[in-house]
Amino acid sequence: MDAAYFLRVQVLTFRLMGFDLWESSSRNDRPQITLMVMILTIAFLVPLLFSAVINVTIVSIMSDALGSVLAIIGSVVKYFVFISYRKSFVHLIYRIRDILEREMRALPETIAIVEMENRNDQSLSVAYMRCFFAAFAFAVFKPIIIMLTLRLRTGHTHLELPHAGVYPWSDQAWLPYVPTYLWNLMTSYGAVTMSLAMDTLLFAFTYNVCALFKIAQYRIRHLQPISDAPRRELDEVVKVLQLHQTGLAIGTQLGQSLRPLVFIQFLVTAVQLCFIGFQLANLFPTLECIYFIFFLGSIGLALFIYSHCGENMRQASVDFATALYDSNWVDFAPATKQALIVAIMRAQLPCQLNGYFFVPNMATFSAVRSPMYLEFSNI
Repeated sequence: MDAAYFLRVQVLTFRLMGFDLWESSSRNDRPQITLMVMILTIAFLVPLLFSAVINVTIVSIMSDALGSVLAIIGSVVKYFVFISYRKSFVHLIYRIRDILEREMRALPETIAIVEMENRNDQSLSVAYMRCFFAAFAFAVFKPIIIMLTLRLRTGHTHLELPHAGVYPWSDQAWLPYVPTYLWNLMTSYGAVTMSLAMDTLLFAFTYNVCALFKIAQYRIRHLQPISDAPRRELDEVVKVLQLHQTGLAIGTQLGQSLRPLVFIQFLVTAVQLCFIGFQLANLFPTLECIYFIFFLGSIGLALFIYSHCGENMRQASVDFATALYDSNWVDFAPATKQALIVAIMRAQLPCQLNGYFFVPNMATFSAVRSPMYLEFSNI
């Protein structure tokens, strides 16, 4: 497989959190990075919750604080999902890679299918990463720009922080301000990096499962009848059906392992949209709203890609029934035709991700998107 496209972004983002994605153990990890980032990120919930409680009557500050709380909780849940399923995730990566490499060696025409799916995965992952890091950059520079603007307008300096937290010390003195500012940045780094790592890993899994389904479709469409050896013909069909069954098994395993991730992503995004919508309506058209626009773009893109990946995997699994119908089934032996009938019936049941009580697909995305458009059309 092309090493330039297979899990390139995923490996990078996990290294930023101190994890080696290629190892099921912690042998090559950097635990000092992981512990420092996660402790600072989780501890930052305290000043945010204090800010929400103290400013409960000031809705703009409270919504800003609660939006950050939700982002941190979502990242922490993703962190624990990875810790819980790390061994199975790494084993699944190697299993998928071995299956795809075996198929490409047996049938070189499938190389284009695998490379296309991995390139699509990396293109989406890179776009997702850039959007998130743009939001992180605005979190870094937003306080500096606000302070400089205020200084030029009024001649006074009011120290600003990226997030609305309440601390047991004064954040208007330079000595405590600097470490508090760095704490804010480390929290943003932890939330962004862990979300990126787990989200892009989900993208890679779904695209490579789609590659398995599409290889099975290609093989069954190009399978030639063997009239003088019906038993060998049936064996060839069974191999294709086994490949499709393997894709279904991997997709089902992914659906079970990633349910907490999918659930928390949609739940947090839905609530954050409410908070960000209020912030944009309250701050528009000030300079601060630029940060919230980028943040809105990040979570909106995350919601779209989750739905897009779920839709792709579902569609690739059910398209196998169409591929079976497009095959040379008319010329197959009776035993082969009977096997195809059973396979077509099974292919009607899609393989898809789930979030316990909902399915991430484009219909779900449209249901979440429509109220958002109605809300922002009134700004």
